[in-house]
Amino acid sequence: LYVTDTYAALPSMWSGHSKWRRRWMAQTLENELQAHSIFVEIQVDDTMTHRQEYMDRLERSRGLPAGTLVRNINDYSQHYVTIQADGTEDDLAYMKLINYNHKVVTNNMMRSFIGSRIAQFLTSVHPYKRTVYLSRHGESEYNVEKKIGGDSSLSPLGREYAPRLAEFADLVICGGHEMFECVTLSAEEASTIRSRLSRVPASGQTGGVFAKGKWEGNVRQGMRLKRMQLGYGQPFQDAPQSVDEVVHLVEACPGRVTLIFVDSSSGSDSSFESPRQQVCARLWTSSLRRTKETAAHIRHPAIQMAGGRVWEQMSHRIYRNLDEVYAGDFEGFTYEEIKKRAPEEASLRKIDKLGYRYPRGESYYDIIARLDLPIQQLETFHEPILIIGHQAVHRLVYAFLTGVDRTMSTEINIPLHTVIKLEYDGTGALQETRFFLGPVRLDED
Repeated sequence: LYVTDTYAALPSMWSGHSKWRRRWMAQTLENELQAHSIFVEIQVDDTMTHRQEYMDRLERSRGLPAGTLVRNINDYSQHYVTIQADGTEDDLAYMKLINYNHKVVTNNMMRSFIGSRIAQFLTSVHPYKRTVYLSRHGESEYNVEKKIGGDSSLSPLGREYAPRLAEFADLVICGGHEMFECVTLSAEEASTIRSRLSRVPASGQTGGVFAKGKWEGNVRQGMRLKRMQLGYGQPFQDAPQSVDEVVHLVEACPGRVTLIFVDSSSGSDSSFESPRQQVCARLWTSSLRRTKETAAHIRHPAIQMAGGRVWEQMSHRIYRNLDEVYAGDFEGFTYEEIKKRAPEEASLRKIDKLGYRYPRGESYYDIIARLDLPIQQLETFHEPILIIGHQAVHRLVYAFLTGVDRTMSTEINIPLHTVIKLEYDGTGALQETRFFLGPVRLDED
């Protein structure tokens, strides 16, 4: 039992704000339903540095006037009686989370499986802001051949995605940019590049090269040209600071040129882009070759932290729990081959995609089971994290983070060469942004 508004629930008998009501609730549930109660109490004191910021965000998300929560807290404190530590409530099962999970007190929680799992999960969660980035591996050889499972390497297209993802990690995840557009120029677009670049964007900021006029995709006027790739397979490099130099490099390149644009720094009096403070971030991949190859270009510089600590940026952690669904006897098959060889299996999968288990393989339910520990660990993090994984696994991770029912998760669209950014602000509001990095082709047609 829980209420969406603890303060509004004060008059209810099912509000556990007093010792007598907690006792009544426990006895009523046991007598009427033979159910055992577990009480969870959350205490937050004034020493929490983000307390006021969180309350401000919560008021805005609920459309409440400023100061409403402070008044409610003061009123609620006149009624609330904390779970007693004098032994008079020791027969109850309860858990106290003090300043979220900084200090945890449990009583009679570990005597049952449910109680121990609740305690384990609640000690991990927190209401702080956090960001999760989901990306499938780059296109693999099996993707090209429409085969399932296996441990194939990246295709040429997938090998082009890997350095683009590394640039995204540098500039957005670790660098703090909000906008990121990766544009590969056709021959016609390259010939008109001068007319679509400017030294002075609409904001008036100088220093660097900026997008001007109409571009394909989501490139907006005023976005800064940050990085360039002079031909597929070549490393990205810093963009020059003048339009003439950019045009010269584009015209001299015999292959395709890829440009990366980001949001420019604020302020019109700066001659060059303001340096951005590095954001400490994490990196997870599965144990399969295609995800590790996709992460191969991501850089791992050391960042000096307070107190002399050193943070390894995007430290690569590999988890077998994140591996793609195991297709068992059908590893390396196409779906058309499965239909011909075992039409009954194809029919069973179509009827119940969530529960269908490949012969000697796995089902979505099996993935859910092995995602339990990674998800619990994910809940503890404050730093942004990039998870490079697989379609079935990312469908379930996405469903968990966004609240999609698992019965609907098997149809979630997790496209290749796209990064899904999920931002959670602790109030229940979730913002999703998708970045398509490409490429969509490698030929010259």
